[in-house]
Formats: sequence, structure tokens, C-alpha cells
Amino acid sequence: MEQDKELAQEYSFFSLLKFVGPSIFVFVFIAVYQMVDGFFIDHFVNDAAISAINLYYPILCMFIALGIMFGTGGNAMIVRLVGEGNRKKAGQVFSELIIFTLGIGILITAACLLAADPIMRLCGATDGNIDYLRPYYMVMSAFAIPIMMQSMLGILVIGEGKTVTAAIVIMVGGVLNCALDYLFMGPLQMGIYGAAIATVIGYFSTIVYAVFYYVIGKKSSYRLEWTKIRMKEIGKICFNGSSDLATNLAGSVTMLMMNHIAFRCYGEVGVSSLAVWSYMEFAIAAVFMGYTTAIEPLFSYHYGKGNTKERQKLYRYSMAWTVIMGVILMAVLFIVRGQIIGLFFNPGTEYYDIAMRSLMFSLPACILIGINNFVSGMFTAFSNGLVSFILSMIRTFVVFVVCIYALSAVFGGDGLWIAWPAAELVSLIPTFFCVKKFRSRYQY
Repeated sequence: MEQDKELAQEYSFFSLLKFVGPSIFVFVFIAVYQMVDGFFIDHFVNDAAISAINLYYPILCMFIALGIMFGTGGNAMIVRLVGEGNRKKAGQVFSELIIFTLGIGILITAACLLAADPIMRLCGATDGNIDYLRPYYMVMSAFAIPIMMQSMLGILVIGEGKTVTAAIVIMVGGVLNCALDYLFMGPLQMGIYGAAIATVIGYFSTIVYAVFYYVIGKKSSYRLEWTKIRMKEIGKICFNGSSDLATNLAGSVTMLMMNHIAFRCYGEVGVSSLAVWSYMEFAIAAVFMGYTTAIEPLFSYHYGKGNTKERQKLYRYSMAWTVIMGVILMAVLFIVRGQIIGLFFNPGTEYYDIAMRSLMFSLPACILIGINNFVSGMFTAFSNGLVSFILSMIRTFVVFVVCIYALSAVFGGDGLWIAWPAAELVSLIPTFFCVKKFRSRYQY
């Protein structure tokens, strides 16, 4: 089968990068979705309106987090079953995921719409920006299901070995989002409503392709199967993907904290500048999320096959590539820092100066985040959700929160931007502890 051919292939150091490259592109393009909205809102509304989009970030993270949890947890189980030759069972797990995601999505959509005002206030909305936030919140929350499905199906398609195809599909959605942002917010003057609608339409590209791939064309090595929801099985999937849920939900909570500290230190200007920082942080993290998402099916497949030699090679290559990519990424962002911040704010303004400082202080995280993210994802691939969850929670929540409050207390607003690389550095300790502790069990 085509999926076996992709996953069973023995990759060299450079051919591995060719395999994971499209997946990296996919995740970076997903990050660009949010940047595009911020760019057009800044140009067609005003600088202050960007803060409204940033306030919705925790809610969006929750939708994406659930989709990624179902996708990574389900992908590890499905690909392992394929590696074992049990394709019918793989199809049943896939079908359960689709049904369960739809059910959870309906409940979340209803809750978000019915409790809109309290949730917006909890996110940090004030009388000065809630009118900007409300249209974006209502449209995006109404389409929580497509956002979750896009996140999940994108990972499952990558698990099929279709990294290039996934990249093309996401690119189509991103280009569509850009074009519609301009159309809706420019000539049609739909304001923030237009930005939200354009983003939602962009998310549908992956769903449309998945319907063609799995249902109409039946290209997958497994099929949709008649099945009932087995909560024990769903529980295993969710637990195994819980590290990705923890990472994204921790991002939501820490963003709420950072919003309040930014407002305290800089006022509304700080919240808008924090929005641009969050775009940069998401884009940097997306590079390594893309790498890890692509490499996980390879580990899962060879774990199911019992191929120790290939797992060891993939581990060595991955540790090297995460460091190399981090150094390159840091250098590129340093060189083009002015152009990036200039997309959102005019040079010489307070918005620009704060956003520039945030980027400069955060750059060292590029070198560190890849290792931490990869090791956590590797344990997800081995279906060891507990270790993966613990590593993610320590890095993205426990250590990060301590760094946010401790460093902002000492360095003021600058402490917000120093906190991220500091947290990644401290998190290397539990990461390498787990690498050493479980090496003999998984033989990587």
C-alpha cells in the first residue's frame, strides 16, 4: 500500500528533511492564517483593533488544541495498527474520531455562543476593545467544528505520508484566506466580520480534501467503518494526544496572563504589541510542530514493526535537525526583524518599539524549543501519553508561568519576552532526564 511505502522507506539525513519539509510548511501556513488577519485588520481598521484578535487567541487555541489532540493521539494508534497489518481496526478508530469530534464540537459551539460576554471578559476584553472583539468572536466560535476538524484531519493526512499534498491543501486555504481578507475588508468594507469569515473559509480547504481522499476517492489504506463509540478507546487516544492538548491549552492560559501583565506594564499599546509577539511565537513553534508531526508516524510505524535500527537513526537525525533549523531560524528572524514588525506597525511608534524588543528577547528560544518539542512528540508516537503530557505541562505551563511572573517582577515588561527562552532552557533538564530513563525501553 502507498502508506506503507512512504512510512517504511529508509530515510537518509537529507531525504528525511525532504519528507518533513511539507509538514513544516503546513504548520507555518496555519500560523500565517492569524498573521494575515492581524495585517489586514491593522491596515483596514486600526492598530488598537489587533488587540481584539489577540484576546480571541486563547479560544482559538482551545479549538486547535482539541483537534490536534484527536489527530496526534489517533494518528499514533492508527499508524501503529497499519504497521501491524490491522487495517480494518484502523478504519474503525478513524471513524470513531470523526463522530466524536463532531459531537464535542457541537457542545463547545453552543457553550461559546451562549456565554459569549462572560467569556470575552474572561479573555481580558475591556470597554475600549470589546466592540472590536465581538464580531470576530461570534463568527469564529460559530465555526468551532471546522477549525477542530481542520486541525485533526491535517495531521491524519500527514500520517498517510501525504506531506506534500497536505502542504498544497493548506497553502490553498491560506491563499484563499489572504484574498478574501482583502476582498471582504477592502472593497466590501466588512471590517472585522470580513476577517473572521475569510479565516473560516480558509479552514474548509483541508476538510474538502479529506472528504475527497477518504470518502469519494477512497485513497487511504483504511476506510470509514460502521462502528460505535468506544469511550475506552477514545480515552486512550485523548490521553496519548494529551501533551499536544496541554501545550495548546497552556498557551491559552499563559496568553491570558501575559495580556494582563502587558496591559499593566504598557497599557493598550502593550496588548497590541503582544499580539504581534504571539504571531511570531506561534510561527516559530509551528516550524518544530510541523517537524514533529511528520516524524511521529515514522516512529509509530517502526515501533509497530519492531524496527529498532530505523528508530535509532530517526532519533539521531531528528536531534541534529532540530538544532540546525533553530540556528537558521534565529539568524533569519534577526536579519528580517525590521521588515516583520514593519508589516504591523510603523517604525518610530511605541507599538513598533515594544514589538521589536519582544522579538529580540525571544530569539534564543528558536534553538531550544525544537529539542523539547521533538522529544515530547516522540513519546506520543510510542503511545506513552503520560511522559509526553508531563514534559509538555512542565515546559509550556509550570516553568513558563513561573518565568513570566518572576522575570516580569524583576525586569518589568521585558520579563515577558525573556520568559519564553528561559522556560525552554530550564525544560531541557526534564527532557534529557526522560530521554535517558526510557532509552532502553524504546531503543531509540
